[in-house]
Amino acid sequence: MSEFQIGDIAWAKMVRSPPWPCVILKTVAGMRKPSKDPNRKYYWVFFFGSNNFAWIPKSQLSNFEENREKNIQPSDVPYFTEAVEEAEEHLGRMKSNPDYKVVVSEEFKLKGKRKRSTRRAHKFKNEVKLKGLTVDINNCDFNENMEYSKGVLDTRQISTSKLVFGVLGIGIIGSGVVKNLILSGHIVNIWNRTMSKCDTLIDNIGGKFKKSVKSFFSPRSLLQSSDIVFVCVSSQDVANRIFRYNFGINNPKDTILKNKGIVQMTTTGPETSKDIKAIIEKQGGKYLEAQIQGSRSEAAEGNLLVLAAGEESLFYDCQSCFKAIGKTAMYLGEVGYASKLNLILQMIKGVNLAILAEALSLAERCGITHTFFLAIFNHCQIASPYLKEKANIIVKKDFSNVEQALKHLQMDLKLGLDLSNDEQEPMFLANVANEMFKHCERLDYGSQDAASIYMRNKH
Repeated sequence: MSEFQIGDIAWAKMVRSPPWPCVILKTVAGMRKPSKDPNRKYYWVFFFGSNNFAWIPKSQLSNFEENREKNIQPSDVPYFTEAVEEAEEHLGRMKSNPDYKVVVSEEFKLKGKRKRSTRRAHKFKNEVKLKGLTVDINNCDFNENMEYSKGVLDTRQISTSKLVFGVLGIGIIGSGVVKNLILSGHIVNIWNRTMSKCDTLIDNIGGKFKKSVKSFFSPRSLLQSSDIVFVCVSSQDVANRIFRYNFGINNPKDTILKNKGIVQMTTTGPETSKDIKAIIEKQGGKYLEAQIQGSRSEAAEGNLLVLAAGEESLFYDCQSCFKAIGKTAMYLGEVGYASKLNLILQMIKGVNLAILAEALSLAERCGITHTFFLAIFNHCQIASPYLKEKANIIVKKDFSNVEQALKHLQMDLKLGLDLSNDEQEPMFLANVANEMFKHCERLDYGSQDAASIYMRNKH
């Protein structure tokens, strides 16, 4: 197709994204194009599914119907399936009724050069009559990805669930999850490889809540007595062993997983998570990855961030639990997406902690005391709550009060690097940080807090 017309449905190819269904809109007056090159033709488009807008060069657009079979490959990117369905519905209505009309209402804040006296962002409204879908977008910044607002739980507005929940693993994060579930009125079954931890947790809960919690001797017996099971074990290898040897997945006649919900809170790689999903669903169960961002103290305070992907109905079945354990829970789409995002965030933590440790060693070598350094550091913009916490641990040199074990953060870095290899994306700093954590683990600091990476410079 030599030229596109307003209202045409097309595929837009963008960097690191599958070809995406979109509709051509009328050019927006006053909206800057990415390039001033007169030889480059750009179209202003609306993306189905994600509800985003962008300038797309003509070279990256292709006819929707002509390229449908080529571009409709399975994708784990959120809202891709919905986008294709919207585009097809749009085309179907156009064919059945040539007069079928729709209005896309756009309102943007223009970001450009203005006179010094102008402080408010200029706004304009552009209504374009098309054939297809009605969308109202207010105060959208163009080329910005839309937040997954429809999948964000308002944790203040949820009642306690009547379902029975199980928790496998009551370690650093799991113990905080269990306590907050019980204190918020949930019925909870627990299992841990070291049974004495279950007894200690139940004793610490207090008599008033003891009827709300019960310990089990095996993951299988816990699964039998629970509607939904949260998996909070130490690694994806441990989680895999539980799934393979306790949940009957090697026996096609075993029905223990039928109608059960499995929520994977253990940090996993996206491909491993997809494999687990296939196993659970084959046996009649539902699967959700709910990756956790937070520390021991945040788990105890119920301030975790939950990044979820998978079975959407299971996400909402767990909403009262997410209210109890977290400040925000976000549903991100198909399985694998939450795992990827979680690993990327963990790599940011690892890299920043590694340079903090080296900076503190350099400050000490320069004759700058740690106390003085912290006094300055805490007034800087780079002093995030996470780095402040780790800097205080390093200064005190008390690594035994573990918020996150060094070996677990190193494991997350490794999984993140595996992801980067799959995507063929070089990660120079993350590779160096991973080697630093591996070295520190070899020095026998693996079970200490991740801030003990500082001790690598002392050997």
